[in-house]
Amino acid sequence: MKKYASSEQTREALINATGELAAETGFPNVSTRAIAERANENIGSIHYHFGGKEQLFEAVVQEVIKRCNAYPVSKAVEPYLDILDTAEGQSGAIRAVVKREINLLFDPDYPLWHSRVIYQLMQQKSRLQDLMVRDLFDPIVNTVSSLLRQVNPELDEQEIFLLISEIISPIATHADYMTYCLEQLGTASYEAEYLEKMENLIVHKMTLLLGLKAETQKQPHAD
Repeated sequence: MKKYASSEQTREALINATGELAAETGFPNVSTRAIAERANENIGSIHYHFGGKEQLFEAVVQEVIKRCNAYPVSKAVEPYLDILDTAEGQSGAIRAVVKREINLLFDPDYPLWHSRVIYQLMQQKSRLQDLMVRDLFDPIVNTVSSLLRQVNPELDEQEIFLLISEIISPIATHADYMTYCLEQLGTASYEAEYLEKMENLIVHKMTLLLGLKAETQKQPHAD
């Protein structure tokens, strides 16, 4: 049992070290030597546990996908699917999508490198990007697209994509440019109150863009 635990710890250390390095420089610039040094392991452990650097890279991406898919967007909107013909159901489903994305990227229990790895992967076409798109992005886009079509059947494909971008972009910006954003806010991390304001503003914007009835309780407010 002790040997197994040590093996799992080594795998976890290698995955975290690789994730941190990939988040900083991108996967193409990560060497086995740098991984071993960051993880405080020997280079041979990479081949022993993963078979090679490329397999380790894939394990890192799978780790991110697994964590993100632990609570899929389809599960988040499920409580509202039977009442999408009501204002409450429509606004509730939109809020569920927004809240899920915010909680996903800014959960303090998960390493910061997760969101940065996603950003790095989307900068250049690669096999790892294809994996991320297939197993993470496509299910999100398909679910939200279906939701938006039910809310407004007159939307075309371009309008749907633009609306999805309106949801994701503010959240992704806060993840991709976290250092700058936190410097501007003067905080070490995003505070719960700030994330709630972000959620409310995005939901309010989507409510206006979709022509939905405004929520009566959670509205953005000026300080």
